[in-house]
Amino acid sequence: MNLLANAGIPVRTVSQFKIMHDKVIIADGRDVEVGSFNYTRAADRSNSENVIVIRGDRAIAQRYLQHWESRWQMGTDWKPTY
Repeated sequence: MNLLANAGIPVRTVSQFKIMHDKVIIADGRDVEVGSFNYTRAADRSNSENVIVIRGDRAIAQRYLQHWESRWQMGTDWKPTY
């Protein structure tokens, strides 16, 4: 998180949940990728993971965006520790 914040990318943390495990990509307001997949070598090569890509469905993309925005609003800005 420090790497992102130090690069000027806004980062927030949400304390209302024990674990935030949401993984979703919303592209161009119409495509959604969601699933358990972590973007790591282990996920790619040795874990049991799932991912689904939904293309061209603006309504679904909007619902995922609303969910993401609700979590963003709950968050507080991350301050880099180094």
